[in-house]
Amino acid sequence: MEWAQALLCESAQQPRQACGQCLACGWFVAGNHPDFRLVQPDSHVKEAEAVDDGPPLTAREREKKSDQIRIDQVRELQSFMNLGTHRAGRRVVLLHPADSMNSSTQNALLKNLEEPAAGTVFILATSRGHRLLPTVRSRCQMVSLPQPAPEEALQWLREQGVEQAETLLALAGGAPLLAANLADRADFLEQLADQLANPRVDALAVAALCQRVPPVEVVTALYRWCYDLLSSRISGRVRYHAGRALAVSSLAAHCSPRLIAGYLRRLGRARALAEHPLNPRLFMEDLLFGYVAMLEGKAGHLSGQYP
Repeated sequence: MEWAQALLCESAQQPRQACGQCLACGWFVAGNHPDFRLVQPDSHVKEAEAVDDGPPLTAREREKKSDQIRIDQVRELQSFMNLGTHRAGRRVVLLHPADSMNSSTQNALLKNLEEPAAGTVFILATSRGHRLLPTVRSRCQMVSLPQPAPEEALQWLREQGVEQAETLLALAGGAPLLAANLADRADFLEQLADQLANPRVDALAVAALCQRVPPVEVVTALYRWCYDLLSSRISGRVRYHAGRALAVSSLAAHCSPRLIAGYLRRLGRARALAEHPLNPRLFMEDLLFGYVAMLEGKAGHLSGQYP
């Protein structure tokens, strides 16, 4: 957003830094610059409104809104592109997160990326660039933004009032914004980790616990946990659950690296189904029975075929 504002600023004194004082900056901060469009999923718009106006959204409220940038949102940009700019300067379109576009939506955007109007800048912001089509990536300049240093990230999280900042930052892989988003799931993630650390874990009980959050978040948490099991088993290092390194190491010592890797591949495939599972409860039970089978060394039960 700051980069987009700098591109539209009419009195910038330094490259990529808006002055914050000109008429264009005033419009941008107020959210009504006529030459700027922010394209994002409906769920992100709703979430932003909740942050500004009230308490965080519940999981049920989030599920009512699409998590994808829809194809009609991209097509609606055409009328915006056909108009001349209001300030005779640049026109900026920011798509975030760009990886929330499916292949059809990305293809609809492709025409504008190939032949953009004069002075038009598209910013596709994503932390998952590999999910963009090669045809889209090839028409963009890649600008990498590294994660902040852990000390800087922890300071920012504490300033935001986030409790257990170190634990959440590790769980987020060092990404502070993700760590802040995980804060309202902290209790659930702790309970889930307690259950997964138990060699005699009850798959049905954990599946019941997981009904509190969207399946995709459970799949992601399972993936992080099993990644740490494999990492601990092979290299003795734990990335996401540093505070549970001893428990992870103890559990990993009795697990086959081959079976952990197989289960991780299964979780990777499950992510594609986790957004809209036909039966969330059975979906979670199936995955957790697979986790139990992995702990018990039963390779034949890792395929996801259960009665």
